[in-house]
Amino acid sequence: MALRPVVITGVGVICAVGRDPEEFWARLTAGAGGITAVEDERFAAFEARFAGQVPDEWIDAQLPAEDTGLDRTARLALVAARQAVTQAGLGAATPATLPGERFGLVLGKCQATPTAAGGYQPMHATGDVVAGKLGMTGPRILVSTACAAGGNAVGLAKDKILTGEADVVLAGGVDPLLFGTYAGFAGLQALSARPCGPYSRSDGLNLGEGAAFLVVEALDHALARGAEPLAEVAGYGLSADAYHATAPDPTGRGGTTAMRRALSDAGLDPDAVDYVNGHGTGTPANDAMEKKVMRAVFGERAPQVPTSSIKSFIGHTLGAAGAVEAVASVLALRTATAPPTIGFTDEAIAESTLDFVPNTARPLHMDVVVSNNYAFGGNNASLVLRRPGGPREYDELPATEVVLTGLGPVTGLGTGIAEVAEAVANGRTAVGAAPSLEGRTFAPRSLWRHMNNLSRMAIAASRLAWEDAGLKLPRAALDNVGVIFATAAGSVESTDGFDESVLANPNKPAVLSFSNVVLNATGGAVCQTLGLRGPTTTICNGNASASIALDCAVEAVRAGKADVVVVVAADEAPRPGDGTRVDPYDRNSGEAPASASVALVVESAAHAAARGATPYARVLGSAHASAGAGDERSLVERAIAALPTEGVDLVVGAATGGAADEAEAGAVLDAVPSARLTATAGLTGDAGAATGALNLALAALALRDGVAPAIAGLTSPRAGTVESYVTKPELPATPAKALVLSAAPGSVRGGTLLGAV
Repeated sequence: MALRPVVITGVGVICAVGRDPEEFWARLTAGAGGITAVEDERFAAFEARFAGQVPDEWIDAQLPAEDTGLDRTARLALVAARQAVTQAGLGAATPATLPGERFGLVLGKCQATPTAAGGYQPMHATGDVVAGKLGMTGPRILVSTACAAGGNAVGLAKDKILTGEADVVLAGGVDPLLFGTYAGFAGLQALSARPCGPYSRSDGLNLGEGAAFLVVEALDHALARGAEPLAEVAGYGLSADAYHATAPDPTGRGGTTAMRRALSDAGLDPDAVDYVNGHGTGTPANDAMEKKVMRAVFGERAPQVPTSSIKSFIGHTLGAAGAVEAVASVLALRTATAPPTIGFTDEAIAESTLDFVPNTARPLHMDVVVSNNYAFGGNNASLVLRRPGGPREYDELPATEVVLTGLGPVTGLGTGIAEVAEAVANGRTAVGAAPSLEGRTFAPRSLWRHMNNLSRMAIAASRLAWEDAGLKLPRAALDNVGVIFATAAGSVESTDGFDESVLANPNKPAVLSFSNVVLNATGGAVCQTLGLRGPTTTICNGNASASIALDCAVEAVRAGKADVVVVVAADEAPRPGDGTRVDPYDRNSGEAPASASVALVVESAAHAAARGATPYARVLGSAHASAGAGDERSLVERAIAALPTEGVDLVVGAATGGAADEAEAGAVLDAVPSARLTATAGLTGDAGAATGALNLALAALALRDGVAPAIAGLTSPRAGTVESYVTKPELPATPAKALVLSAAPGSVRGGTLLGAV
């Protein structure tokens, strides 16, 4: 992994105080807040009715007519995205300027976008719209770490440049103001009945809405095309509180760890920091915790470090917050001005023991700025931005072999790798069957009895993978164990329960369900139960989520950001199984939803060897292709072509029994004709992101044991002949290499190459 300097070359933002970066910054530095009473009559049900709102005309005036019919989330995102790429001098990707495959997108979102029919779009749909409009076919990631998602997105964008997968990545966040979300926060009694007062009154938050994007680019690429760097993305850090579903750890431990990791990543000491753009929601718990973080990181210098919260102007924009605040941090660096925290009284100023830049913007020379975000589920993210051109040496990290050492499937086929391996070897299937955890608890009962089904499955899978890996780490070492959660849709149970409660009475929402509606809640529950406080994030790219999550885990291990990472994927069926038979790649197959969770333990080969572990497989490489021009088959072909497939004996595909199987089968049989093709959906049905993780787990098992999932009922293949597929579990020979495919059809196709140990 070459450590190329990574910079920001363009920014875009739309929120309650501005329709573009210029208006946004002018209002911030003038101290002109944008939190107003909500006039929508539906909100009259609530006592607290203030929010940071974006007028519709601000959005639609900046869009071509063809885009004004899109949903509000997509429209907000497109406005900010186009602003950012225009400032960067890019526009839409073209072969002559920037090839689409070198132009990526990492988008942070907290809320799923409602549809007119009453359901929800896939979480990644907004990113697909933005990428399609701007011609991006490079890495495409949807990160959903609630209120930390926007800042998390900028960090992941940097990673994609460091790995060489892209030259430019558009990173940002978006969330609109939704009635259901408002009802949930009201139910938690977290809202202020007036414009919020972070770090002063701390009597509650205001929700907001908006979008922000930053063009994150390799410095050498930016200079080669004559672009001006606005700031350097010097470092970022992630951590888990492992404390509570909605409340921050009152000690500030998680927030402190994230900031220290970000500074370490940047090669800087706390003394180098000139200004902190704080999370500052205005709730008592968050503000008190954040003050402890400042004192822990800066020590005696804490009162001299200017810190402000722009949520006092715009409210809490949830998934967009970290990106909006990153834009503010870039502009602070550029203009040598610290924006204020408004809402301070003279009495509050006199009582404050830290410098929160009260009420009035301040001229301030800055070289280094930190932007912090803390979220539901205990996700913490810190970004370090610095003035471009600062001195720093960049070295290439040594090559690190990464292995899979633990597998934890929780499926209708069985619980634990031993049960599932036996079922695979005997050719059993359990399509649509729900995993059985009856009579078993994998967490303290005080936690277990309040958990939804998705969290129970994920915790069970993670514990089983942990035990399978033989991990016995001292408590202190758990701070260096990361968790990356992958899901296509999150908890159907909690989402339906919460939505029904709001429909029945918005003043009595199901608050326990609400805390589990955010997609990172399950990952947070895994961290809390297992006591893991390393880097954590949540990936939501449909059935491709698990392979992207594994990518992130491998990058974290290779960069030395974690000793071990637990990748856990989970999804649940929206309805019970109906007995449909699934024979992937067969023309007569049906499709069936399923519930499952699968966890993988990822670590360096050296770390595994030092503790005497025997890996299942080596992770040799991965590639993902994002949709653009061309059909589904070309998308599969691009993903496979990016990997060295010579010597691949087995391909575990992403097929789920539908018409899209044909594109995958045709591409695989042409690209890797000597390999046998199979898919795991024939065993369990389509379990969303968990199917992608099961593909990886059973491919790793096949590399060790020579037994693979069979498609016993395959008689009329969509491509090739029956002989090209695995129709019996016992393989002719134990494979040396396996190619594992993943898919969010119409969005992202991926491939992961695993090798025998």
